[in-house]
Amino acid sequence: MLTEEEYANVALFEGISPENLKQLLFCIKSFKKHFEKDENIIMEKDKVPYIGIVLKGGVHLIKNDIWGNETLLSFIQEGELFGENFAVMKMPESSVTFKASADTDVLFLAAANIIHTCPNSCSFHAKIAENMFHLLGQKSLSFMNKIEIMSKDSMRGKLLAYISMLSQQQNSRYVTSPLSRTQLADYLSVNRSAMTRELGKMRDEGIIDFDKNTFIIKK
Repeated sequence: MLTEEEYANVALFEGISPENLKQLLFCIKSFKKHFEKDENIIMEKDKVPYIGIVLKGGVHLIKNDIWGNETLLSFIQEGELFGENFAVMKMPESSVTFKASADTDVLFLAAANIIHTCPNSCSFHAKIAENMFHLLGQKSLSFMNKIEIMSKDSMRGKLLAYISMLSQQQNSRYVTSPLSRTQLADYLSVNRSAMTRELGKMRDEGIIDFDKNTFIIKK
């Protein structure tokens, strides 16, 4: 059973009372699992019958090319879904790898039991399906943000677009990046050393300030 804190952090369960949630999680065949940092959760080509929810930690969505190079496509934080795009397909096979970015707890939900009508006609079952489609829309916006960031033709442009995205998400000029410097360079597809130098230039010019993974937008 989920703790009160875990329940509160999951947007998928919005509008469902804790009492109904217990019955719902049984109905849709849920289970929790722990993963160590850097452990693969879902491998490329794996069947994906379950939708994952990050209860604690984080998950990175990684694509490997035929030469073995890794690209960080996206990152999933606490309370967010992953794998849902593959789980609702007719042939639910992953084209990417999902890896734990830290020690991570995941709640898995059987996708078929969410998208199909509940035989008990539970009102809260319909609510979770409604919530999931809303979150699918939000996930599409997240990928659009990544496209916007990568469309910038300079490293500085990519950095500013990334920091701007965080500022809008966190509604603050003081923002915390969920990615380390190495992970951020991978996410932006830039050289880490060159990125560090560019960040230093931006700080010297009074555009931003930063301390580790915290950025302050100055102008």
